[in-house]
Amino acid sequence: MKKLIIISLLFVGITGIHAQSAFALTDGVPALVYALPKTNLCFEIEVETTVEKPGVFYLYSQRYLATSQVVMEEKTTSKVKAVSMKTVTVPDVNRRFAIEPMAKSPLNGIVVNEQGILCGVNITPSSPSIADIKQQKQEITKSETDLLPLTQEYMMAGSTAKMAEGAAKQIYDIRASRLNLLSGEMDQLPDGEALKTMLCGLDAKEKELTELFVGSVRKNTKVYKLNLSPDNIVSNEVLFRLSATRGVVAKDDLSGEPYFISITPEKIQMQERDPKAKVEKAGLYTVLPALTTVTVSDGVNLVLQQTIQMPQFGQLVTLPESLLRTPGIKIIVDVPTGRITGMTTQH
Repeated sequence: MKKLIIISLLFVGITGIHAQSAFALTDGVPALVYALPKTNLCFEIEVETTVEKPGVFYLYSQRYLATSQVVMEEKTTSKVKAVSMKTVTVPDVNRRFAIEPMAKSPLNGIVVNEQGILCGVNITPSSPSIADIKQQKQEITKSETDLLPLTQEYMMAGSTAKMAEGAAKQIYDIRASRLNLLSGEMDQLPDGEALKTMLCGLDAKEKELTELFVGSVRKNTKVYKLNLSPDNIVSNEVLFRLSATRGVVAKDDLSGEPYFISITPEKIQMQERDPKAKVEKAGLYTVLPALTTVTVSDGVNLVLQQTIQMPQFGQLVTLPESLLRTPGIKIIVDVPTGRITGMTTQH
């Protein structure tokens, strides 16, 4: 018959526990070693960079294209579009424990995962989960050429004004050709995909020539990855900096604008131990994780706010050795948080 042990009752006898003893192994003495979990933070920062370049004929844009909406100078700007955060569970090197195996002791059945993190006692370990890996698409940027898309007649003119006139003439010729295709005034009209292909080609050529006057604006997006392994509470510390020309740079690179991180765990209220109560020998350490809020901002605007369970900021909890000697005891521990999620005995 299985009997469920209510976990909350255990805390009455284990609050106000002693501080963790230093991890040590003795030569020649066998030991069962386990670690409690720690949560690392993995940030993905999506940055959009805009590069503006003036056209070689920008001085003639008003004369030939009747527009003054042109790029006048070369400029590069970057902005953070989004910040996302994932968590990774790793062993906490500051919370490792060793137990000497005893004859017919339930503690001989301690189960750890492939990283050595405590999973439970006398249970069947679950298969390790495989995290989804998203492949980042690599953007291929078309390289620009210094050659102008002009006919030989205007390229040999030797005058910037003459070349600008030739480029404008080609633009108007393209517009006339497009109008003839769309209005059906040509003798032999292509149909279906052929017509669509011709129109796309005319649009691309017109855009290329128009940019010689009004300039070009190119945008590209890049995702930066940043890992953080917090051990302490953080309040408005620099996480990274954003450079207009180089994207995300190190937090000590003063050429970029700072982005700040705060890590704020909630205080865990533990019941005070009765000073007259007998302190039992600790058998197994687990943890009560702290609900922690992580925020990232540029100093004015909040770009990320996420609340997660972080065991490294939580309270150590001990299970007394006498409880662990209960026949047929089974303990299930949630690996990412270190929290006990189940405990049963079987007689």
